[in-house]
Amino acid sequence: MKLKLFFWLLLAGNCVLFGLQRGYLGATAAERREPQRLTQQLRPESLALLPANSAKLVAPVRVQEPAPTPSEPATAAPAPAVPAAALAAASVSPSCTEVGSFSAADAQRFSRQLAGLNLGDKVAQKLSQDVTSHMVYIPPQDGREGAERRTAELRRLGVGDFYVIPESFPNPALRSGVSLGIFRTEEAAKAYIGQLISKGVRSARIIARRSGAGKQVFQLRDLSPDARSALNRIKADFPEQEIRGCSA
Repeated sequence: MKLKLFFWLLLAGNCVLFGLQRGYLGATAAERREPQRLTQQLRPESLALLPANSAKLVAPVRVQEPAPTPSEPATAAPAPAVPAAALAAASVSPSCTEVGSFSAADAQRFSRQLAGLNLGDKVAQKLSQDVTSHMVYIPPQDGREGAERRTAELRRLGVGDFYVIPESFPNPALRSGVSLGIFRTEEAAKAYIGQLISKGVRSARIIARRSGAGKQVFQLRDLSPDARSALNRIKADFPEQEIRGCSA
């Protein structure tokens, strides 16, 4: 009985193997090899073999740039170009030009040369005096009697270094005032004011003292380019002087 079952199973296996080799049960084993599989692809003529290091084997990776954080602001836009008209305006000379600090003799000589330019009322001449020192003083009040009251108060407060300005003083606004000291710089005068305040003196002031001779300064307004060139030529005869914008 067992031999009959083994016989029939062996027969069935042989039949199946025969059918596979003949193609009765589908594609043959030979047809499953690589050349035949390639012929079964769609559009096999479009396939190409690539070398192992070909860049086409790896799809390009797109890296997304991180958005700027509040602590890392985005790149600033380029500054707008400066118009040519603005650059030209920046090079325009000031409308008022000031020349020198002339002695009386040089001022006359400079003035004679300027006259040849026919500038008319565009030229103005003024006296400039240099500050030579600073005086700490108490302004006058009630004439000589007022001065005596103030000096008595100064002595009471422990201030003994003062001088009553006489009636013959050239500046009438200072006559009968009380001078408390002359200082070379304004800073030194202010420092002494602080000392007086600490002693109770609160009416002291500072006045600048200027040189008596003074210097002559020329101011020229709205010069044309030709007039400015002529001014530069005249100024060449006065090398110690300078040309500058007018002071406020």
